[in-house]
Amino acid sequence: MNETGASFNRPYKPFGFNVKVPEIGEHTLKLAEGTLTGIMASPVEPLFNFLEENEQVFNGDINHELNKVFAQNFTIGSAMRMEDEKINGMPPSFDMHF
Repeated sequence: MNETGASFNRPYKPFGFNVKVPEIGEHTLKLAEGTLTGIMASPVEPLFNFLEENEQVFNGDINHELNKVFAQNFTIGSAMRMEDEKINGMPPSFDMHF
């Protein structure tokens, strides 16, 4: 082996000078654009989806949404209690005063 580090009788070429860099074409630029867009958008996409799904809550009409949920809860609860009384009868009452 000679002093330059070349093997198999090839001349020594330092790294970097013998590497050909391909020209960047349109397809490569489109792929890079898609990749960069995905990298930038993916961390904030779940946040924007959450805000879009819950827009009615965050647009300042929170009280209306809460009242609607409470009304649904009351309606469902009273319907369930009425059906429970029909099936199981009136709940027992205990005299807790001695």
